[in-house]
Amino acid sequence: MTVPPEASELPPSFDPNDPVFRADPYPIYSMLRQAGPAHRGFLGMWTFVRYEECSALLRDHRLGKDFQRSSFYDSVLAATQGNPPPFLGLGLEGGIKPLFLTDPPEHTRLRALVGSSFSPSLIRSMTEWIDATVDELLDAAGDRFDLVEAVADPLATRVLGKLLGVPVEDQERFREWNRELTGVLDLDLSLPPEVAARRRQAITDCNAYFHGLAQRRRTEPGPDLVSALVQARENDDALSDEEIAGTCALLMAAASETSANLISSGAMIFARRPGDYARLVEDPSIAATALEEILRCEPPAHVAGRIALERVEVGDIVLEPGESVMLVLASANRDEARFPDGDAFVVDRGDKGHLSFGAGIHYCMGAPLARSMAESVLRGLAARHPKLALDTDEVRFTEGTGLRGPASLPLAAG
Repeated sequence: MTVPPEASELPPSFDPNDPVFRADPYPIYSMLRQAGPAHRGFLGMWTFVRYEECSALLRDHRLGKDFQRSSFYDSVLAATQGNPPPFLGLGLEGGIKPLFLTDPPEHTRLRALVGSSFSPSLIRSMTEWIDATVDELLDAAGDRFDLVEAVADPLATRVLGKLLGVPVEDQERFREWNRELTGVLDLDLSLPPEVAARRRQAITDCNAYFHGLAQRRRTEPGPDLVSALVQARENDDALSDEEIAGTCALLMAAASETSANLISSGAMIFARRPGDYARLVEDPSIAATALEEILRCEPPAHVAGRIALERVEVGDIVLEPGESVMLVLASANRDEARFPDGDAFVVDRGDKGHLSFGAGIHYCMGAPLARSMAESVLRGLAARHPKLALDTDEVRFTEGTGLRGPASLPLAAG
């Protein structure tokens, strides 16, 4: 691989924290793919934008996710004068790292213990309940509604609450934490101090809550993930309460907004494409295939970060140990070298090769749950409303670096 000199620096227009960029990043992604496979710039990282390199690097064991081993971590600490942004503290209280910030062998141990609890059978057992909850929310929404406010956000909160065994009376507090914890994942070094303080407090409060819930589930188990995590055993090993709390905080931070983004992005696409929506109404069984194309075209998370654990050569690019990279999955998903006519939404494309849930050892364990929620909403909309249209001239998108979806989605349903 050769990186043309003119393509080695990211243009100023590539700014994931800029609302103009977030409104429609895809033309910039296309320009970057045409210019070269990788570019230097955002927070000093190599940024990879094509499918081949992103797919390979996600699966490469020489790259990891423990950012405390990276030069990026040291640079951020220096740049913020010892007052780092909240994402550097996610789940790290007491020296405990959540699963998605660990590398083997620690990651192998945690993944085995958590994976045995977060099982397909647990997700399947929730399917009917998810469908009933979607029915309740859509029936209450009526014919003109904001899908994010009326369906996507409350559904994600209720489903995660049910999954984790959070009592109903605690779920409003749970939703308030979600608002802060999703922002914790942003790579924003210029947060106002009061916002950073709120997010740090949410991390502390959330970990404390789930630490207490894990302790209760040791004597009062229930049919929920926290109870399963408490009971998980692998080669006489078990998770500590601190590790369980970190895992649950991670789920709240990562799964809530990404699930809501996927649901609302899917509805947005169909509201903009009446012909495809008519096909969904006529045959709701296409929801699963359509969802894979939604994931490819409008992924809920646009980027993934990795750290070189040793010297890695990617064509003409050399990554030194400790060097950070950004993989733009949303760009890779539209790479025409992998997906013909990649910018086009093809409802029956039937290609599951997208990278929206990652790949390799860090593949998203929550993918089946996110799919279940989004498919249920698509089927529920099609069953109730023969027509669906946007009830706004412009869709406003969420703020933040890596996650993207409609912040509001007013719909008019017929």
